[in-house]
Amino acid sequence: MPLVVLNEVPITFAQKGIAAGIPSILVDGMDPLAVYAATKDARERAINGDGPTLIETYCYRYGPHTMAGDDPTRYRTSETDSEWEKRDPLIRFRKYLEGKGIWSEEQEAKVIEGATEDIKVAIKEADAAPKQKVSDFINIMYKGELPFNLKEQLDIYTEKESK
Repeated sequence: MPLVVLNEVPITFAQKGIAAGIPSILVDGMDPLAVYAATKDARERAINGDGPTLIETYCYRYGPHTMAGDDPTRYRTSETDSEWEKRDPLIRFRKYLEGKGIWSEEQEAKVIEGATEDIKVAIKEADAAPKQKVSDFINIMYKGELPFNLKEQLDIYTEKESK
């Protein structure tokens, strides 16, 4: 479990929530059903007027922290990766559904085929859309009077984009 340990006692964000008087829970983020149950309970609490719930999920990050040269092999082993791969949420949930008889490889193949086609269509639509400019982003983000620094930036980008 990837928790911060201080004097052999794990420290979690969920504990911080409890200390602040907020009902909190630490959930296995690699277990879709556990995450669903926690969020469902938190939603019910909120709907009933019982306030917020802090949900901390612990998960394994398979890739590097950044794309700027981080090398995870410096701080974890292939054995660790292999252990966490056994807990992959997609595989766990698929096995659960297959065990219940409500999912199959054939259904999965159909879903993947449909999603692949949807992605192709979406990419074509996105490629056909006009390219946005920085000035578009600024104008979309703010309604009314722009702060002086953004007005300055908008003027700069509008001039650059008109060339």
